[in-house]
Amino acid sequence: MNHTKSSLVFIVAIVLLQSVYFFIALQCGHIYNGDSFEYIQEAINIKEQFFFYSGNRVLPLSPEYMTLRTPGYPLFLLAVYLMGINNWVVLFLQNLICLFNILYCRQTLQLLGYQPKYDAWLVLFLLFFPSQFVYTNLMAPDILLQTCTLIYFRYAVLFLKERQSNYTWYMAAALIAGLFIKPVLYPFAAIHLLMIIIYSLVCKSLKLKSVLATALLPLMCIGMYSYGNKIRTGKFHFSSIQSFNAIFYYQRYFSDKVNALQGASFIEQERSAIAKLPAFADRYDRANARGIELLRSNFVPYISYHLGKSCMFFLETGRGELDEFTGRSTLGKLYSGKSKKFITFIRESNSKELIHYLKNNTIVLFALGILFVNILKIIGMLFFLIKAPVAPVVKWFTVLFILYFALITGPISNAHYVLPISLIGMCCSITGFMLILRKTPGTLKT
Repeated sequence: MNHTKSSLVFIVAIVLLQSVYFFIALQCGHIYNGDSFEYIQEAINIKEQFFFYSGNRVLPLSPEYMTLRTPGYPLFLLAVYLMGINNWVVLFLQNLICLFNILYCRQTLQLLGYQPKYDAWLVLFLLFFPSQFVYTNLMAPDILLQTCTLIYFRYAVLFLKERQSNYTWYMAAALIAGLFIKPVLYPFAAIHLLMIIIYSLVCKSLKLKSVLATALLPLMCIGMYSYGNKIRTGKFHFSSIQSFNAIFYYQRYFSDKVNALQGASFIEQERSAIAKLPAFADRYDRANARGIELLRSNFVPYISYHLGKSCMFFLETGRGELDEFTGRSTLGKLYSGKSKKFITFIRESNSKELIHYLKNNTIVLFALGILFVNILKIIGMLFFLIKAPVAPVVKWFTVLFILYFALITGPISNAHYVLPISLIGMCCSITGFMLILRKTPGTLKT
């Protein structure tokens, strides 16, 4: 089969996969998650009043909603809503973006040893990563965040391989777009700065002054946007959700240590206490200080817990999101504390009960298949590290880039945090397996 024909077959296979999930979305109608309406509301507020606000304008204004959602995704929605408010058009566009992401990542990873003849394996890995298509068909910013992550990754690889300063402009642009779509990339701006400066100092062919502007640009954008938020709310900050992040981390630790119901009660008490403060700046500072206080008081056990959850990042099956997407469950049920994890059910059940459970919950078998494929991905990534014919600095950047998402999400990790780097991990893993099977010689120095 020639290259053009095999690429066409690959594209058709991906489109068929996407069509299945788009049809499920049409049939089940579960295209919204817990954050969707805030993004939609902000897009409508911008359209009607040019007001960046993710709350309902009928209710009293709340400073939290002025900066709760960064403007990237609402502006994407606005581009559609200018022609008419139709969320199915949004999902259709997101499916086109999803197809672009897969093809773009496939092309990028050819720089690191991936070959199109491995496409059947990539289709198989995508089949066992339903979150790629679930989030494509949700009113959520995750598929756009994946786009920005892939663009950043491509130009970072080119920068490290070819040592040309012009690539850093693309890196900066992708990072800025990504952090305004979702703040998960917000801390990476500092890593971006350090990486570019250190690599420029190490490489004699690069001059620091030629890359300094692009190294600083994301942080400068963060600073300017935060200052704009200070003018609007009285507090210098990037997103109001930041203030509660540490408390959310602690809540997950507390819930797993005690139980989900007490964890829910804990977060409600914290919210109520902070809400009593009259000024937004005081609420923000109090939430931030309270979260840090809680984590510090349980520092050693929490760090151990956080790192353990970061490891689970690589085994995430996305079953909860799939259940919600198909209508088998809801957010309320998922976080009510009444449902048991599958591993807990195995421990507490005999073989007869387990067989009965699997017969009535066939999606669990699919989730076990996803878990098995996830283990294969990890093994493949290790092979990639050993055998990929690229410079060590490129391989280690790839691994550390993936680890960033694992560490930053920790206990709040679920499938949509895996999504930004999922395609990179798949292609690297497949490349690693194929290099081992072909007994390709070790890495090449560049």
